[in-house]
Amino acid sequence: MSERDKEKSRKRNQVFMGGVLIFIMLFSTVGFAFLNNSDSSNGNYVDSVEYEGVDFDSDGYYWYFVIDGIEFVTLYNPQELIDEGVNFQSLNSLTNYHNQPLYYVGSDEGSAEIDRNLRSRFVLRTGMACLEGDDCEEDLPVKDCSENVVVFREIEDDLIGSEIEGENEKIYREDKCVFIVAKKVNMAKYADAFLFDILDF
Repeated sequence: MSERDKEKSRKRNQVFMGGVLIFIMLFSTVGFAFLNNSDSSNGNYVDSVEYEGVDFDSDGYYWYFVIDGIEFVTLYNPQELIDEGVNFQSLNSLTNYHNQPLYYVGSDEGSAEIDRNLRSRFVLRTGMACLEGDDCEEDLPVKDCSENVVVFREIEDDLIGSEIEGENEKIYREDKCVFIVAKKVNMAKYADAFLFDILDF
């Protein structure tokens, strides 16, 4: 083979290899975009569930749902809570809180979850308080169970040294007080259970 033929063959191989590399780069870019879009539509970023005729749509962090034209926003949907063994007790109804003040004792995580959904739309006002009979280190109003109070009681993971040693996570009511007993990491979860309860799920 002459030098000229060798040069032609080498150039042809270079062009062919260049074309293959360009094809691989284009294919990988298109493939990445397609898979990324596919992940998004498969629920990694947006998801939805239906529970008792109500549609819950997620943005990947919050769940949004509408009841009687009013939008609510929660960290969990009801099915998630039921799957984890958190039940709704039918302890109260939203009408019990309508145009009434609502007080919280403890837990910023839990009270924020409830406050986001009830304040300015249903309850007259909200605020932190101390429950009558409890030690109160802060300068807060003292309330008893003749008023609407949500009391958050935190338990430790291992229950050793817990203020309420031996108790399981639960929600219960005494007069107009609702007690939410949970680990700190689950406080917002049980606050959502309280919301679903008063919304009659």
